[in-house]
Amino acid sequence: MDINDLHPPDDYTHRFFIWHEWIQANGPLTPENVFDYFATSMFYDKQSNNQVLRMQTMHTGVPINDEAAELRRFTGVEFAVVHAQPPTFFVIQKRERLSPDEVRPLAAYFIMNNRIYQSPDVYTVLSNRLLTSVSALQNSLDILRKHRPDYTPRSGFVWPITDPSVIEAQNKRESEASVDAEADSAVPQEKRSGIPKRQQNNMLLMHAMNTTAAHLKVSLATSSATQNLENTAAETPVTTTIRSSVTPAPMQLETGLKVATPQEATKGPAAGGKKRKKRTSLAPPPAPS
Repeated sequence: MDINDLHPPDDYTHRFFIWHEWIQANGPLTPENVFDYFATSMFYDKQSNNQVLRMQTMHTGVPINDEAAELRRFTGVEFAVVHAQPPTFFVIQKRERLSPDEVRPLAAYFIMNNRIYQSPDVYTVLSNRLLTSVSALQNSLDILRKHRPDYTPRSGFVWPITDPSVIEAQNKRESEASVDAEADSAVPQEKRSGIPKRQQNNMLLMHAMNTTAAHLKVSLATSSATQNLENTAAETPVTTTIRSSVTPAPMQLETGLKVATPQEATKGPAAGGKKRKKRTSLAPPPAPS
């Protein structure tokens, strides 16, 4: 198949024609002057029957009253206005006349807002749509191939399915957090002191601090009690027994000696330090029998 059959040289589907000066000189488009405006574009074929008929009337000077009836006498390529919706929309058809009553359409052109476009054919429309669909599928497969999960012998390729509402909620939270961060950064340092800070749950931290303080207090009390007992034992060579608890037990002496208490030590002798003699009572002698 020849490449010219697929893409002919007179294919202007990617272009349009507009002439502002002609519109300003002749006014808005009407069914009577729309073909004259079309004849100034690159879409018009100067070898058509319309141009031949215009050349004949130009030399004779007789105006054409019914151009469609005059074109029935010719065979070949001609143009005809098949739809008119002035002043914004017109449809002009290019066709080949085989007989006075038989024509074959070749192309179609439409005028929209003073712009002339060539209507694409069915082959161009289908090829464009198929190419667009295949391109979209290829891009989708490339994205899926890039994010394809790992293969496992038990389950194969398992795609993670996420709830769109969860993703939307997460994105909303992230956006709110970013907005709050931007608002905090925009507030001056002087004004930030007046803004109340967010309340946080510090109960776990308070419990941990209380527990640490309690253990520290017990350890300090134990160490001080032990040090006091060691000092007392160093001054008094008497062996004592110590309890394992924090509160020391009353000291007991292992020997039979009695240690004077502070109250007993303060008490002095009653008579100025003089020793009192112990009186001894003598039993009377037995009576003689």
